[in-house]
Amino acid sequence: MVARPPVQAAGLLSQLRAEGWQAEHLPLLEIMPQPAALAALPWQAQQADTLFWVSPSAIDTGWPALSGQSLAGKRLACVGASSARRLQALAGQPVLHPRDGSDSEALLALPELSEVRGQNWLIVRGAGGRGLLADTLSERGAQVALAEVYRRVDGAPDWHAFDAAPPDAIVLTSGEMVEQLFRLAGPSRAGTLQCLLYCVPHPRIAERLAAFGATRIVTTRADDAALVAGLKEWFRRHP
Repeated sequence: MVARPPVQAAGLLSQLRAEGWQAEHLPLLEIMPQPAALAALPWQAQQADTLFWVSPSAIDTGWPALSGQSLAGKRLACVGASSARRLQALAGQPVLHPRDGSDSEALLALPELSEVRGQNWLIVRGAGGRGLLADTLSERGAQVALAEVYRRVDGAPDWHAFDAAPPDAIVLTSGEMVEQLFRLAGPSRAGTLQCLLYCVPHPRIAERLAAFGATRIVTTRADDAALVAGLKEWFRRHP
């Protein structure tokens, strides 16, 4: 099962099914666009030197609001190679992203971000997102604005079907999804969840799973192909 917002889940589900697996979506959360923030986004984008997109959901939700607007001379940035490819295809211009790592820490370690004093950064994200990037850029002297273009709401998994046939593996691509999974499943399913196999694209997500008692965790690069390859290798070694 793939626990991602529906739009981002589609591609990974297709890759998993192409391998012959029965892959289903696990709807732990939904992405709700915020009309007022989206309406303000074009003006905010014009004031910025750099537009940073925190996630695929930020790109998918926010980019249509900039349709027809020129971003010439503005730098685009994100974390993760797959997000960078998606954003570059939409924008038609290079996207700054870390080659090693796929998180805010890796982005902040880039030489391009060592001196940002006087720059205007716009961080496009969901409501209540992680504050590390904004705080660190501000400490380094940048002017930072936020565009919180969506909010997250609980999904509604079919727990009866889950109980009847627990999945062989769950793909979780954010720490927030770990929290959602165990909270929505409830204490009665904790034992089942702790015994499942998980595939995740970052050590921080694996650490959250371990804190909830999960013991079988495959950690890969932050790329759909890497997630599929990680699962294939696991099942090859554990037929």
